Amino acid sequence: MCGIAGILNLRQQVNVEELDRFTDSLAHRGPDGRGVFIDGGLGLGHRRLAILDLSDAGRNPMPYGGEDGKRYWITFNGEIYNFLELRSELQTLGHHFRTETDTEVILASYDQWGEECLSRFNGMWAFALWDSVERRLFLARDRFGVKPLYYLAAERFAFASELKAFLQLKAFSVQFNEALVPRILQNSEPWEGATDQTMMKNVRSLPGGHSMVINREGELSIRQWWETRDHVVEEPQRYEEQVERFRELFLDAVRIRMRSDVPVGTCLSGGVDSGAVASSMAWLHEHAYGDLDRCAADWQKTFIATFPGSKLDERKYADEVARHIHADVHYSTFDAEEAARAVTDSVWAVEFVHGIIAVPVWNIYREMRRQRILVSLDGHGGDELLCGYTGYLDWPMNQVNDNLYGDFHRTMLPSILRNYDRCSMAHGIEVRMPLLDWRLVTFAFGLPAESKIGGGFTKRVFRDAMKGIMPESIRTRRSKIGFNAPMIEWFNGSMKTVVQRVLDHRVWLQSPFWDGKSMRSQVLARMQHGPWRYDEWGKVFQLSVMMNIALWQLLFVERSGEEIF
Repeated sequence: MCGIAGILNLRQQVNVEELDRFTDSLAHRGPDGRGVFIDGGLGLGHRRLAILDLSDAGRNPMPYGGEDGKRYWITFNGEIYNFLELRSELQTLGHHFRTETDTEVILASYDQWGEECLSRFNGMWAFALWDSVERRLFLARDRFGVKPLYYLAAERFAFASELKAFLQLKAFSVQFNEALVPRILQNSEPWEGATDQTMMKNVRSLPGGHSMVINREGELSIRQWWETRDHVVEEPQRYEEQVERFRELFLDAVRIRMRSDVPVGTCLSGGVDSGAVASSMAWLHEHAYGDLDRCAADWQKTFIATFPGSKLDERKYADEVARHIHADVHYSTFDAEEAARAVTDSVWAVEFVHGIIAVPVWNIYREMRRQRILVSLDGHGGDELLCGYTGYLDWPMNQVNDNLYGDFHRTMLPSILRNYDRCSMAHGIEVRMPLLDWRLVTFAFGLPAESKIGGGFTKRVFRDAMKGIMPESIRTRRSKIGFNAPMIEWFNGSMKTVVQRVLDHRVWLQSPFWDGKSMRSQVLARMQHGPWRYDEWGKVFQLSVMMNIALWQLLFVERSGEEIF
C-alpha cells in the first residue's frame, strides 16, 4: 500500500525536482521509503508503505523482464492477496523472482499474459507500468475502485493517488469544479462512482474496473476490463448450500487478507460486518483453517471508536466481539473540542465535500498508527452488497439486486471507499476488505433477493453463514447505527466556534452558490435560539455540506484555512 505518481511528456525530459515534489506530496501514504525512475519524458514516483518483504528489494519503482531485467517498470499501490498462488504458477512457466513481494508478481504476470493479467488478480490496486521497449504506459485500477487513481491529460499526462499531489505540478492552476456544486447541494448524494469528474476541474478519476494506455504517439485510450454482471456465478438451489458456500468464500477472503509481514488489526464498530471479520480472524487461527503461510500471527489488536453520552456510541456491542475473540482493545474517544481542531485535517485528507464529518474515521486510523499497526481488516462493503441498510427492507423484492448493483458500483460504496482510503492512508494505514473479494461479490449478486432479506433481517445469508463463529447477540442484532460523527452533540459544543468562523469568512459570504449574508444570519439566529435537536439532523447535515465546500476552497484553491482555527 503506497502512494504513486507519474509524468509523461512527449517532447521534453522530465524535470527531476518536479517529479520529486509530486511524489513526496504523498509521503503520508508511504512513510517507509521513496523511489523515482526516469526514462526520457517518462517519470514514475513511489512512496512506500512496507507490508510484504520489508527489505530494500521491495522498493518501487520496480523493474522486471527483458534481457537486462529492466524492460518493465512499475509503481504500485495496493495488495494482490493471491500473489503466492500466482507466483507458484508463474514459476512453473519459467519465471524467476528476486523478491518476496506481490509487486514483482504483477510484473511477471504482465510479462506472461499482458493486460489479461488483471483478471487473475484477487486484490485491490492502482498501478502504472511502463514498457521501455514499446514506449507505452499502462495504468489499471482494481475491479471495484478500492484504490484511487487520478490523472490530468492536457499538454502532458500526469497521474497520482490523490488530488492534492497535483498542486505540486508546475503550470498547474487548480480550479474549483463549480459544475458539481449544485448537484452536491441539491441532494448531498455521493457520486464517486457515477462520474470521472473530481473537485478539481480537468483532473479526472479512472473508474474502477478500467485500464488506460498511452502509446508512443501520446494517444490515450480507456477500456472497461471488468463488469460484475458478466461474472455472476450459478448459485446452488438450496438455501443451506448457499449459506455454506458463502461461509467458505468469506473465510477464505479473510484468510488471504491476513497475509502480511507486519502485524494486522481490525476496527470494530459493533455491527455484523466488522464483528464477522474480527471473529473470522480468530476462528481461522483457532481451527488452523487452510494455508496460513505469510499470515500475520499478531492479529489480536482491535480499535473501537467511542462517543460517550451520544446515541451513536456502540462500544457495548464492539466490546462483546472483543471479549469473544480475546482481543487487545484500544479505544478512540474523540470529543467535540478535539474534533473541531481536526476538521481541516479531515477535509484535507478526504479531498471531497460531504455532509458527514470524517474526523472519527480519520482519528481511529491515527490511533492505529500510534499503536504501530499498519494493516486493518475491516467490514466495508457488506451493507451495499447484502442489503444491510434498514431502508432496503422496503424495496420490492424484484428490484433488490438491480438497486444494490447501483449502490455498490456507482453511488454509496465508491464514496465510502474513497473516504476510508483517504482517512486511513493519511496515517499510512492499509485497509483490507474481505467482503469485497471478487469471488464473494460475484456469488452474492447471483443470489436471489430472498437470500439477502428474510425474516425481518438484512444480510440474511451472511448472518446464517456466521453462526457459531461470531457472538450470537451480534449476529442477530437488528439495530443499525453506522459509523458516523455525533454531529448534533458536536455542533452544540465547541464546533459552534468553527461554524461561526466559517460563516464570517469572505469565502462563505461571497459564495456564488448561496446567499452568504442571508444564510449566515439564519444559522446564527438558530444557534442563539438554543441547542440543535435530533429532529434537525437534516439541517445540520446540510450546513456541514456547505461548510465543507467553503473549507475545500480555502484549503485547495486558496491554500489557506489556518485563520478558521
